[in-house]
Amino acid sequence: MQLFDVCSKREFMKDGEKQTKWYKVGTMKSADSGKKYLRLYLLPQTELYIFEKELNTPPENLPVIN
Repeated sequence: MQLFDVCSKREFMKDGEKQTKWYKVGTMKSADSGKKYLRLYLLPQTELYIFEKELNTPPENLPVIN
């Protein structure tokens, strides 16, 4: 199993220099079986599952926004 940190990046200027601050927002794990899981801190006790996108497959059940 592999574990990954999920981070967001904020760039800002300080004393005329560009600075970068990283915030850890969750974790992702890749199991030996090939399955991938994502846990975001803003969704506690919720594990998100990651699937490889199949090429040329239209999205299912998405609302139409006009």
